[in-house]
Amino acid sequence: MSNSEEVIPIGIDLGSLHARVAIGNTSHHKLPAEGVVDTRPLPNIISNAQGSRYTLALVGIDKVEAFGDDNGAIERNGDDEARHVFGEAARRALARDKKPTISKDPSSMVRELVRSGSSFVSNGDEKENKADVKAAAFFAHLAELACDASSSHPSKLRTVVSVPVGSTPEEQAGVVQSVERGIENALAARKSPEDGKSKEKKKQKDEESEGIVVGVITDPAAVCIAHGLTEIEESGAIDLDSAGNTSSSWKNVLVIDWGASGLTATHIQRSIPNSNSLLRIVRHATEASCAGIVIVNALVAHCSSMFERKNRVTGLMDSVKAHHRLEMACETAVRTLTRAPTVTVAVDGLYEGMDMAVPVSRPRFDMLVSGLLRKAELLLQTFSAEEFDVVLVAGNVCEMPAALNLIRTKLFPNAHTGRGDVPPEEAVAIGCARHAASVLACPTHSKSIGDSLNGMEGVGPATRKVPLCPLSIGICKIPNDKTNGDLETFISNNAYTLIGIGDALPANVSKCFKFSNGTEGSSIAVVQIQGGAGQKSKVLGNVENIPLDADNFEITMELTTAGKLTVAVNGGPTCKL
Repeated sequence: MSNSEEVIPIGIDLGSLHARVAIGNTSHHKLPAEGVVDTRPLPNIISNAQGSRYTLALVGIDKVEAFGDDNGAIERNGDDEARHVFGEAARRALARDKKPTISKDPSSMVRELVRSGSSFVSNGDEKENKADVKAAAFFAHLAELACDASSSHPSKLRTVVSVPVGSTPEEQAGVVQSVERGIENALAARKSPEDGKSKEKKKQKDEESEGIVVGVITDPAAVCIAHGLTEIEESGAIDLDSAGNTSSSWKNVLVIDWGASGLTATHIQRSIPNSNSLLRIVRHATEASCAGIVIVNALVAHCSSMFERKNRVTGLMDSVKAHHRLEMACETAVRTLTRAPTVTVAVDGLYEGMDMAVPVSRPRFDMLVSGLLRKAELLLQTFSAEEFDVVLVAGNVCEMPAALNLIRTKLFPNAHTGRGDVPPEEAVAIGCARHAASVLACPTHSKSIGDSLNGMEGVGPATRKVPLCPLSIGICKIPNDKTNGDLETFISNNAYTLIGIGDALPANVSKCFKFSNGTEGSSIAVVQIQGGAGQKSKVLGNVENIPLDADNFEITMELTTAGKLTVAVNGGPTCKL
């Protein structure tokens, strides 16, 4: 099934609290150079059976007769017939069994299940443990949702899944294994027992299950893809008579992912100036104390205190069932406060037959989480010295007006915000779906892409260790009357960077330039642009063989790992510097 028209690209965002699935479109093309805004239609987020655009990434096991809904998968263990239940059904199972809430014990969350099952991948043990089985059942559930939404068969699904920054190869391989096994389970559930008896049927089944996962990308990379930053191309000639470094494309982007597991800020840079699709993570920082679940717990503590004070009772938080119900109500209230100025946290018969109704205004809620916002501000201020072209947000906490105001208005008021129609909490899933569509639309795509992900090698984002350029080198039009005294300032203000500090080596960059005021009384120079400590702007040499009557010209600059710099004009012979 190498034909992209026969398969369905989907993206899976496996968050620490919720999972989302998006369906992409295999029609893929580059964008014209019109700034950093992508206007193509976004992939569709799939809703679950309850109509929510997200599913609580929680797995539980309970007897079939204990549930009347269809949110589960049958599992037979000897004489006992049980099934996996997911989402809110699994949380109700935890409450009924009087087990701790997910905020206290996240061991049943899918991300933790995948992480605990990844040890079997690293040591080559093929034995299935309970964590593997639970995680695979959850991904089978997501595959069924995708099939129902796209009216397709599980064998036609091709998936890109996201992983957090800093995930180990074992964890990445564990995610791939769980997704593949889950979709294979969904495929097996639609086959009759007779389908696997003959060799031809078995061979067909093996072919259908190949190449299920076509890529694994980090969460920040998925956010960049969702906003179309990897698709933007620069076109037209650059005017050397205008201010320097006026590229309409982007160079540095800050991705702020603020979700249930914590706040993560990642500085991403284009590794090669004329290749938007090659991204480099400069650095990232994480603050777990600002996690979304901590924000929910702050509201839980407030509502519990108000309830006990009003009804003159104690021990509300000691009741496991009441704690579960209050936590669910507070999660809904936090989401509501992102859109409404007030909300009432109401739970009927919460504790000892007494109802709870606690009104919470947005200013009151902001005061409850002010300490967390301050911690987040201190973390993000470590990135304030950087000049970011784009600042993107992801995660459900970034939907909060107070958090969004902190990022957009107070800390990074001048940065571009990307596409305005990409919801922060759905950005990762959208990016994964777009990346899956891009892979399937590539003419060289084949099942071998998925096969390479079955083992440890090749799993995860494509990474390579390369030397980085320590200087910024570019082109500048310098008037002949410029003296050494003000030449350094002139170069710093007017030069156009072709190879920048931190770009991967070897680097080969081609750009078109033009003169709006002609070339009389000036020269075109290859310059070093002021960068780090001790790096001053200076002329490295002149470009001599530029046609005087040319309206525009193309300059190709190449810098090797040995430090050899060559410059050519219009694809001609190398200039002497």
